[in-house]
Amino acid sequence: MLKHNVFERKLEKLTYILEMVIASLIAIGVIIGLVDLVRYFHEILISNPAESYELFQHFLGYALVLIVGVELMLMILYHSTKAILELILFVIARKMLIYSHTMKDLVLGTIAIAMIFLILKFLIQKDKEDVVRRRDGVFSASTKIEDILNQTGFAIPTDKGNTVGGLVCNLAEEACKPVEQGVEFQSGDLKIKVTKATDEGLIEEVMITKNPNIK
Repeated sequence: MLKHNVFERKLEKLTYILEMVIASLIAIGVIIGLVDLVRYFHEILISNPAESYELFQHFLGYALVLIVGVELMLMILYHSTKAILELILFVIARKMLIYSHTMKDLVLGTIAIAMIFLILKFLIQKDKEDVVRRRDGVFSASTKIEDILNQTGFAIPTDKGNTVGGLVCNLAEEACKPVEQGVEFQSGDLKIKVTKATDEGLIEEVMITKNPNIK
């Protein structure tokens, strides 16, 4: 079980590194793309009115492609449902702006955008419910460290995992303790306790509280 946990943590770190590499490459591509976006201004200025209309369409399409690249980076970085839906929203907007030629395309695109806005409204509330403690100090193991920081202000280390589960696994490795229900760890002025875990060592819920003995 310990070997399995070590392999899982190493695989999580490798996955995170690969995601950061991909996000960095996308960022570089977007920055390079900005150069070509600026060049469109010169082409539009020197073209005649008939050609400038088509060029401006290409300009808007290119700009939206770059925005999709930025949204894709956010999706990779945060893994949030909101980021995925916003990415889809910009893809639909680009499709409507550049490739919609009939009323049917416009109507379907409008319906799709309206559905995404409705989903976003309810999912944002749902995401907040997932982040907020299920009961005092208890979080799902899949909750992101950044979300807990924003919600509670706890001084949780951000260099030991993206999620609460990843943090506990790293703390267990440092303390040479097995990951099991009831095990506790100390991190600064915080006490971190596994309140729910499977027999295989899969963490489900973690309680994070201030240690009253540390000021």
